[in-house]
Amino acid sequence: MRPPPTDQTPIEKEENTIPKWDRKRDGDPMYRKWWIEEGRILRRKMFEEKAEKRRQRAKERRRKRKD
Repeated sequence: MRPPPTDQTPIEKEENTIPKWDRKRDGDPMYRKWWIEEGRILRRKMFEEKAEKRRQRAKERRRKRKD
C-alpha cells in the first residue's frame, strides 16, 4: 500500500480533472460557485427539454389514436 501524502492541499490541475458530480460530494467551493452560476440553469433547461419531448410524444400518440 502507498502511504498517504503528507501535504493535503489539493493540486489545482488534478482538481479540475475530478468530475463536477464528485466535487459536489466533497463540498468543493468551486463546485458550489459553478452550481449557483451555471449548473442549476443547465439542469433546469435539461428537465424542461425532457418534459417538452414527453408532451410531444403524448400529443403524437393522441393524434394516432384519432385516426
